[in-house]
Amino acid sequence: MAKELIDSMIYISKEKLEYLGIILKLTKVQKKHIGKEDMLSNDEILDKKDEIIKKIDVLDREFLIKFSELKKKCNIKDINELNVEEYPALKELKDTIREISSTLMAISILDEENNKALKESLEKIKTNLKKIRKGKKAYKGYNKTLGSNIFIDEKK
Repeated sequence: MAKELIDSMIYISKEKLEYLGIILKLTKVQKKHIGKEDMLSNDEILDKKDEIIKKIDVLDREFLIKFSELKKKCNIKDINELNVEEYPALKELKDTIREISSTLMAISILDEENNKALKESLEKIKTNLKKIRKGKKAYKGYNKTLGSNIFIDEKK
C-alpha cells in the first residue's frame, strides 16, 4: 500500500513540475513584454498563470492527502524515516521534489525582476503624466480666449 501511495505522490509531483515549467516559460515571456511596455499581454499572461496556480493548488492538496496517508500507514513523521532500499521509488520522489524546489526558486527570482521592472515602468508613466499635466496648464495659460470684452487703453 505504501508503494502505491509513493507512486501516486510521484505522479502528482511530476504533474506539478510540468505546470511549474509552464509558469517559468510564461514568466520569461512576461519579462519581454514588460520591456516593451505591453501591459495587455502581461494581463493575459497573469490570467494564464493564475489558472495554472489553481491547478497546482489542487495537486498540492492531493499530495498532502497522500502524504498524510503514507505517514499513518508507515507510522512515521518524516519521509526520511522510510528506507530507500525498501521503497526505491522514494529516490525518484525526492529528486522530483528537488526539481520542483529549484523551479520555484527560478520563478521567484524572475518574478522579483519582473516586479522591479514593472515598478520602474510605472514610475516612467507617472513622470510622463506629470509632464503632460504641466503642459496642459501652460497651454491653457497662454491660449486663453478673450471673449467679446476687449479693453483698450486710450491714454497716451
